[in-house]
Amino acid sequence: MSDKILFVDDEPAVLNGYKRLLHREFAVETAVGAERGLAVIQVFGPFAIVISDMRMPGMNGAEFLAQVRQRTPETVRVLLTGYTDIQAAICAVNEGNIFRYLTKPCDKETMADAIKIGLTRYHSAVTEKELLRKAKIIELTAEDQETTELCPWDNGESPTGLPGPTQAKILLEPLLGVDLKCYVVLFKITMLQTIELRYGEEATGDYLNYAAQFLTQSLRTEDRLFHWERDVLMAVVHRQISLGALRMEVDRLTLSSREYVMQVNGKRIMTACPIAFDILPVSQFSAFNDMLTAFSARATRANSIGMI
Repeated sequence: MSDKILFVDDEPAVLNGYKRLLHREFAVETAVGAERGLAVIQVFGPFAIVISDMRMPGMNGAEFLAQVRQRTPETVRVLLTGYTDIQAAICAVNEGNIFRYLTKPCDKETMADAIKIGLTRYHSAVTEKELLRKAKIIELTAEDQETTELCPWDNGESPTGLPGPTQAKILLEPLLGVDLKCYVVLFKITMLQTIELRYGEEATGDYLNYAAQFLTQSLRTEDRLFHWERDVLMAVVHRQISLGALRMEVDRLTLSSREYVMQVNGKRIMTACPIAFDILPVSQFSAFNDMLTAFSARATRANSIGMI
């Protein structure tokens, strides 16, 4: 009895008849006219099944049930019609606005059977929606875990003091597929692993901070720089130039970062600080992960940035 059934008709006497016939088996509610029916759904819904008469003033049953579908898609919709309106009822069924139609007069047994079948359909729709909702939660959780594994300092301070992937995603998502002047640049500090193997963790941190400071000072003040992965920094930039022109600008920038002097065990060591890069316009992507996939695919082919 927890599944509510709503009958809608412009004749109160007809509605009272349905309620008398079915109230022992089902939780029946009634509404006089389509407008009142929509109001009842808004206030007291959702309803498992809505059963409407076809001929009503102002808004007929097919139009009313189409409105119900927009508001509560899981609700099962049934149309009651006379023999003269059967063709219109068939059209409504074929267009997907209603589950089925019943001809009037409709006896109690036929109506009860239709309601029971409708409830089964309703429960299936609700269950499917809940499964999809849970699957989406699992997917989002997996994405969060992936980001956390990618960047363990994401919720804290990174070694460079720059914000991490989550903040980059928050900034970029509203711009994806929209901002024609926005580009994402990935910078890979290509010798970071070599520095770590040769000179240790402390020297590696200094080397990484040098690269981050260099990019921060070289980019425009309005550009945003993020620490995306251990050896990858991400810049979000706005330019009123073509992708090719921006590549030339970034290429000139990275060429000037070739030399770095390290202090190791009290000795000054001159080493290189090469920075590889790749660029994509955010307007080409509607989803953040699609952009990352494109970067990874390009990096695999070009062997410049590495897997992101």
